[in-house]
Amino acid sequence: DENPGIPMDEKLKQYAEAMAKDPAPLLEDLNSKLIELDDLVYSEHYCSEGGLSMDDIDLWARLRSITIIKDVEWPAKLRAYMDNLSALGDVPLYDEMAL
Repeated sequence: DENPGIPMDEKLKQYAEAMAKDPAPLLEDLNSKLIELDDLVYSEHYCSEGGLSMDDIDLWARLRSITIIKDVEWPAKLRAYMDNLSALGDVPLYDEMAL
């Protein structure tokens, strides 16, 4: 079976329902969580006090996926962190493709 688990028609139905919902409450929640995370990130260059580490690779990759979401409000330090690691790794963010 190519698609184990939920049948494809059910997946498509759930996807359509999710896309029809107003994203504003989810975006508000995301923005508030980013403010919380901004307080936890050590600096605009590293997420932890010990310097660049695997934690940065993991965190940056996860946060990079958020850059495709339009109207996300990035706190200043966290946005600088994203931009700095993007430049350091020569890996672009998705801001220009944000939906």
